[in-house]
Amino acid sequence: MWRDIFVTIAQLIVASPRAWKEIRKEERAQSDFLSHFLYPIFGIIALATFIGGLWFTRNGDVESALKNTIIAIVAVYGGYYIASYVMNETAHRFGLEKNLPRFQQFAGYSSVVLYALYVIIPFLSDFFILWILALYTIHLVHTGAEFFKRVPQKLRMNFTILATALVVLSPALIQALFSFLIK
Repeated sequence: MWRDIFVTIAQLIVASPRAWKEIRKEERAQSDFLSHFLYPIFGIIALATFIGGLWFTRNGDVESALKNTIIAIVAVYGGYYIASYVMNETAHRFGLEKNLPRFQQFAGYSSVVLYALYVIIPFLSDFFILWILALYTIHLVHTGAEFFKRVPQKLRMNFTILATALVVLSPALIQALFSFLIK
């Protein structure tokens, strides 16, 4: 299972058109996608955030590590659900059928760069410039729109803009809100 997760992430980052085609062919069940891909990634994010907040930050203590872990998990989980729900509700504007499980898979796979950043940043907290790598999500969403969701060519750019904004900004806004409320 872990090997499959890392292979999928690597393929999406390195060879995204081929990876999206393979994901479309697999037609994973929603429960399989959640239990064998998404939830383990969220577990890795939680563990990395806790360890990074405890040992790799200045004045790290258990309380701040737990707060950072809660904020990170709520941000990625909430961002994932908000992005997939809004994409599903706006599907008709892009010539697509409403299918929440497929949009959840699309949002989950499109967010792999963000998930990788959420794993890496707690260990390199002084290098916040790494968040610029989140812009690669534009490419992932665009190729996913073409090969996984099969958005018509004339609507693909608008879909890419909306989906990228949702995938990147939803977790960022949730994280900012919870950071303000909890800390």
